[in-house]
Amino acid sequence: MIIENKYLDDVQKIWQENNNGYITLESNQIALNEDKILKIVWRENNITMAYIAIYLGKDFCEKEGYPNKIENMPDKVAYIWEIVTDKRYANRGIATKLIEYIINKYEGYTIFSCIDLSNGSSLKVHQKNGFMSLYEFEEKENNCVSTYTMMIRE
Repeated sequence: MIIENKYLDDVQKIWQENNNGYITLESNQIALNEDKILKIVWRENNITMAYIAIYLGKDFCEKEGYPNKIENMPDKVAYIWEIVTDKRYANRGIATKLIEYIINKYEGYTIFSCIDLSNGSSLKVHQKNGFMSLYEFEEKENNCVSTYTMMIRE
């Protein structure tokens, strides 16, 4: 069952236990505390199994600190700030259900998502749901370089 803007303690716990370093604490705290970011959880049997956070603003690259190489930014934009599934409930199609919910809720919007290229499961679920790579960029943190792809679904 999909529930909006509730069970935020569960969102924090899922992030802490399942993040694998793809999402920074700073980014997660923005997702939890920013009123403009919609938090959506997937719950079954009173258990929160996954969540997705959506930001509706054209300035998502600036807010995330990513390079913006998007030409002709659309008027209606939804950005997947985070999506995390509890490992205990992985491979059940929950992330796909959350993305499908966003696609339906924001019909007519261009949806963006930025993925670390080493996060194969996230890449796979985005591609399965019609996202394509728009551009790639690198970020260096603590002498470690990560490559990201900005994905788009029109």
